[in-house]
Amino acid sequence: MITESWYTLHSKYNCEHHYGFDPKTLPKLIQTITPDELEKKNDKYSEFIYLTKYFVKKLFYFLNDIPAMIIITDDSCNVLKVMGNEDLQYKMGIKEGDSFDEKYAGTNSIYLCLNHNLPIQVKGNEHFHKVFYDMSCSSCKFTLNNGLKGTITLATTLDKSSSFHLGLVSSAVDSIEREIELNKMNKQLNLFNQIIIKSTKNGIIITDQNGMITDYNVAAEKYTGIKKTDIIGRNINTFNDELKVFSRYIERTLSLNEKFENIEIHFSNNKLEKIFLFDTIPIYDGVQFIGTYSQFRDITDRYDLEQQVITNEKLSIIGKMSTSLAHEIRNPLTPISGFLKLLENNFDKAKSKEYFKIINDELHRMKDLINNFVMISKPEAPRKKDVNIHTLLLETIHLMNSHGNLHNISIEFTDNIKHDLSIYVDKNQIKQVLINLIQNAIEEMNAGGEINVVLNKNRELNQIEISVIDQGCGIDPKILSDLFTPFVTTKPDGTGLGLSISQRIVKNHYGEIVVDSNKNRGTTITVTLPISIKNDRRDD
Repeated sequence: MITESWYTLHSKYNCEHHYGFDPKTLPKLIQTITPDELEKKNDKYSEFIYLTKYFVKKLFYFLNDIPAMIIITDDSCNVLKVMGNEDLQYKMGIKEGDSFDEKYAGTNSIYLCLNHNLPIQVKGNEHFHKVFYDMSCSSCKFTLNNGLKGTITLATTLDKSSSFHLGLVSSAVDSIEREIELNKMNKQLNLFNQIIIKSTKNGIIITDQNGMITDYNVAAEKYTGIKKTDIIGRNINTFNDELKVFSRYIERTLSLNEKFENIEIHFSNNKLEKIFLFDTIPIYDGVQFIGTYSQFRDITDRYDLEQQVITNEKLSIIGKMSTSLAHEIRNPLTPISGFLKLLENNFDKAKSKEYFKIINDELHRMKDLINNFVMISKPEAPRKKDVNIHTLLLETIHLMNSHGNLHNISIEFTDNIKHDLSIYVDKNQIKQVLINLIQNAIEEMNAGGEINVVLNKNRELNQIEISVIDQGCGIDPKILSDLFTPFVTTKPDGTGLGLSISQRIVKNHYGEIVVDSNKNRGTTITVTLPISIKNDRRDD
């Protein structure tokens, strides 16, 4: 009974009748390509050969008690690489560059696989030449995305042969093809990333999971004045000077997987004074943490412009408050002048102590008013420290009360925390925000009324909430969504920059501003700020 496949029978017929082979003699394999041509082909197939070596090691590990040989050919049956058992190589007389075309090698799985485009196993007497009756060869075709084709063949002895060997070769080919496709995608992605990294105007620092710097682009060199060659390969925690302003955040991302966005960084060395907006995020390969990506952009010009605008805003507020301040100073001057007159005309020792106390209190009130007034007008660089929030609010409300009184508006303060609490902020900047919000509330209440400033603590989020609640006419919903956009304003003579700057100041303190407004029912603006943590000093 004939059990052989039709293609092996057809091949044997060709060997006997077309090529005139003697089945009792070993076929003489010949080289149909020159050594130079073989070298060029190996260059073309180099990636495939390299990956095949990796999979062959794994394959031989599972076939450790089986004599086996791996043959890689091109799509013309030319042997490109032979790996494995040397005894089998010697027995078959196979060398790199030999051709397994049927007309030279007789019936073999390599030629049949390529000719019929099928995974094929030829074993025992399915070969034409009797010298191969104790051999089994399993071949599978591969096709690469660059158009290259060929075969991988597993050759072993017949007694160790298994039908599973063809499946092993087929699986190996699938894995290698996928790996090559993945490598191509990774190369394209890496090229794309390099183009982005090199062309972006943002400075970029990339580290591995251990903090070793793996990339540092041209923009980063330009901004910091530090050369790439001095950075790559160093650990981020070794920078105690020039890059410390960045490394403190990157180290937190490395150790705690924290994400930082829009951090205002003041960078300086012997050559440069810059202000950057800095982000750093953890990088994951699927679920595994593999490093950090940080970027920073130069906002020095924008910062200088904003500082100028802040100064102008302060001057604007000072101008509006001058009348109120003069009025408040005039009020204590009247009793001071009167009591001094009484003391001059009729010195009464019994009452002099009481008179001097009143005079002293009024002078202190004037001093506080003038000190607060000067604090607003004096521009200073951001300087954070622990500030008692209750005291800060009282000072601000006290400063704004006189301005409110002129508009028939009272400012009430409700402290729902009821104990001393410090937050880590720039006192003057936060005071500037609160003054701006109260000033806006006063200007919204044409008919007078009451402004409520309420202090709450959100224990769950470990933050404070300062709400400024007015009884004004509310904000038009069309304007509300763009309220913090520069130059968007509801005031005829407004610049629309006050709230924009206030929002930036609050964000730089890791907080946020939320607006809730109802037409003809008033507006509530809430500022949230994190509560000071002694071991968390993110900026100085």
